[in-house]
Amino acid sequence: MKILFTSIFTVLTISCFSQGGQQQVSKRALVVNTYAIKQGKIINYDKSFVSDDQLFFESLGAPSQEVCLDDKLIKKVLEDYMNGSSYNQHKMLEDAFAKNATLYLTGREGFKRYTPKEYVGFFKNGVKGKFNGRHGKILGIEVVKDIATAKVEISMPSKSMVYIDLFLLKKLENGWKIISKTATRVDNEKK
Repeated sequence: MKILFTSIFTVLTISCFSQGGQQQVSKRALVVNTYAIKQGKIINYDKSFVSDDQLFFESLGAPSQEVCLDDKLIKKVLEDYMNGSSYNQHKMLEDAFAKNATLYLTGREGFKRYTPKEYVGFFKNGVKGKFNGRHGKILGIEVVKDIATAKVEISMPSKSMVYIDLFLLKKLENGWKIISKTATRVDNEKK
């Protein structure tokens, strides 16, 4: 039976990948098809089951524990940025950045480069700990070894403003830090 299963799996794998990329077959579809052939029955997707084969095949593409930990640490830095700017928490906001980070933003004076201290100064008039109307949402993170990119949406419903912030992060001796940021307004602003 094992030889039959191995033969069928090999034929399926070769046929799926030998078509020159013309037909993309998902890993889940391959696992499901393999499991169905092995068991000789149709799988009911509404039921939960985990087979040894499914665990094995899904583990082939599973991210490492280090990548998962890095994702969590990067999310923490981005949450510190969002909460620091939303609740006028100056230290929390500044600590999300590397000391020599560069921020490229368009302000009243046009397109300009800012330091983290200058950026934190934008929130100096807000009451520390009081919500200022900025809502942040992480849209995406991509990690490559010790660098990462992130995309965050910042909305201010009371002002009908929505921004997209793009971040470049680096894993430093003291953890993940934002090393660069830029932003653009994406709502239907009136010029």
